[in-house]
Amino acid sequence: MSASRGWKLTLADGRTLPDDQRERLVALAIDAAEGRIGLLRKRSRHAETRIVTKAGPSGRDLFVKVVDPPRGVAMLKRMVRGSVAAHVAAITGALILDGLRAPPVLLWGTDASDREVIVTERAEGSLLPRRLRDDRECSSRRMLARALGAEIARLHRAGFLHGDLTPFNVIVTHDREPSFVFLDHERTRKTRFARLERARLRNLVQLGRFELTGVTRTDRMRVWHSYFTTMKLRGHRSRLRRLMRMIAARAEDSPQVRTKPAPLMGHPEAKRS
Repeated sequence: MSASRGWKLTLADGRTLPDDQRERLVALAIDAAEGRIGLLRKRSRHAETRIVTKAGPSGRDLFVKVVDPPRGVAMLKRMVRGSVAAHVAAITGALILDGLRAPPVLLWGTDASDREVIVTERAEGSLLPRRLRDDRECSSRRMLARALGAEIARLHRAGFLHGDLTPFNVIVTHDREPSFVFLDHERTRKTRFARLERARLRNLVQLGRFELTGVTRTDRMRVWHSYFTTMKLRGHRSRLRRLMRMIAARAEDSPQVRTKPAPLMGHPEAKRS
């Protein structure tokens, strides 16, 4: 643990850096958190993320996420659940230990006002929506869809539930065969609730509720069929109907991300179940 300019920062477990690299990383994290350097990538209700180009120990871009001080209910949650940054560092380590991919946390900590900072290196690859939009080969898209379904099944079989499994939190690597990196783990948990079908289906709802350019209903069906097959679940059709109902209900609650449920009949993946 190092204290600097009101920040208390910790290198992620198992990481050792030479003193000069550690001091540079700490200085970059604080300057980005204070808005002095870095390009603002995203601002949400509770946090902002900045990119500091080619500043990581391996020469990659750094992502510096600053979580706002908790207020109201969020303050109670923080008291019960503890540090968000510490959780992200721990759950990321657990994911990697179980053979899943997530951007390793380099540094995390808090300041005197209860802001929190999480520093990771940028994952190599393309966001899932962009990859799907740019991939025009049918065979490649089929492979990608099936690989994604299988990878989400691996996530659930390992006991994890992702907190926000939208297409924008999935990176597709540039490997010859599709491989995936899961982002944004503030609400990801390793929990026995992963055994419950409804809890797992919520992740598929998060993934499937967005309309994405170039993504067909058959593409979605391939993802889900591959998921159910990898999970070794029977009764695909009944589970697909349940998933469709959950997506339709979510669309009614959030019209801005409305997506049309895919009919089961006429889809090659549905017929296999």
